[in-house]
Amino acid sequence: MDDLQILRALGGPDPVPELDSEARARTALLALAQAAPAMPARAARRTRWARLGWRIAVPAVAAAVAVGGLVVVETSGPVTRDGQVGPVLPGLPAARPANAAEALGYAADAAAKRRFTRPRPDQWLYLETRTTSGKGPGGFVESGPYESHTGRVWRSIDGKQVAIYKDGKLVTHPSAMMSFGFDYATLANLPPDPDAVLAWVRDQVGGVGGGTRDGEDGIAFTTINAIVRDNLLPPAVESALFRALGKLSGVTLVPDAVNLDGRPAIAVARVQDGWLRDEMLLDPETYRLIGERAVAIADHTTNALDGSRRIRKGTIQRLLVRNAAVIVDAPGQTS
Repeated sequence: MDDLQILRALGGPDPVPELDSEARARTALLALAQAAPAMPARAARRTRWARLGWRIAVPAVAAAVAVGGLVVVETSGPVTRDGQVGPVLPGLPAARPANAAEALGYAADAAAKRRFTRPRPDQWLYLETRTTSGKGPGGFVESGPYESHTGRVWRSIDGKQVAIYKDGKLVTHPSAMMSFGFDYATLANLPPDPDAVLAWVRDQVGGVGGGTRDGEDGIAFTTINAIVRDNLLPPAVESALFRALGKLSGVTLVPDAVNLDGRPAIAVARVQDGWLRDEMLLDPETYRLIGERAVAIADHTTNALDGSRRIRKGTIQRLLVRNAAVIVDAPGQTS
C-alpha cells in the first residue's frame, strides 16, 4: 500500500473531491506524523465544556500526535511496547459489530474485564498523546499545512499538582494553574451505572451546545471521549461511560474507517454541526480506545480572524493517537 492509499484509508469512506490536493495534503500529514520530533507539552486547553471550540475536544494534555504505536499501561496485566496492548481478552466477540450500540457494548464488556489496581493518592497519572492537526487559524484545515506534536503530562492522583515539560525542564504546578477538567478522584468515583453517569455528564454540560438536546449530546460525546482518553479509570466506571455513549443521539459506527500505522480501527462517531465527524477509534481486537479523528463529511465555510476558510469534504481536521497512560510514583517517570 503506497502513501496515498494509506492516507485514503485514514480519510475514511467519504469521497474526496480532488486527487492532487488530497495527495499534497495527506502526504504532508503522513510525513509530519512520521518525522515529527518529540516536543514539550504546550499549555493545555480546558476540555470542559463551553471551550470545546469548533466541536473538536482538545486533549487535556496539550496538542500532540501522529500515527504511531500505542501503549496503554495499567498497574497490572500484560504490557508490550511494539504497538500492541496485550492479548485479546477472553470472551470478546470475533465478529465485527453491526452498529455503534454493539461496538460500544463490546467496549464496555472489555473494559469491565480488564485488571486494575486503584492508584494511591500519592501517585501520578502519566499521559502521552501524539496529535497531527492544522496550523491555520482556529486549527481548521483546508488542504494543509499540518503540524504534529507530542504532549506529555503528569497529574497527581490527589488532584493537587500537574507536571509538564517547559523549555526542556520538568516543571510542577498547582493544578489550579492548569485546566484539565475534573480531578481523578471525582471521575474514579462516578457511579458504575450508564444512566447515572450520563445524567452526571448532562449536568456538567447543561446549557452548552446551543441549548438543544442535539447540541448537548454533541458536547456530551466529546466530553465522555475526553474523560476516557485522558484517564485510567476503574473498570466499572469506564464500562459505564462506554454504555452512556450508546444512549446519545446520532452516534454511528464507521467500520474499518481508519488504519493507524498499518493497524485497523473501528470508529464510533458523531457528526457535529452538520459537517464535522468526530470519531473515537477503538482497537478491533481489544476494544480499547486508541485514538480519535475528526473528518469533514461535507463542504463547509467557516470564518477565522484573517478571513474565511473553505473546508472540503474528506479533509482530515485532526488525528490523535494515545501513546501511553500509566500510573507512576513520581512526575518524570514513564513506567
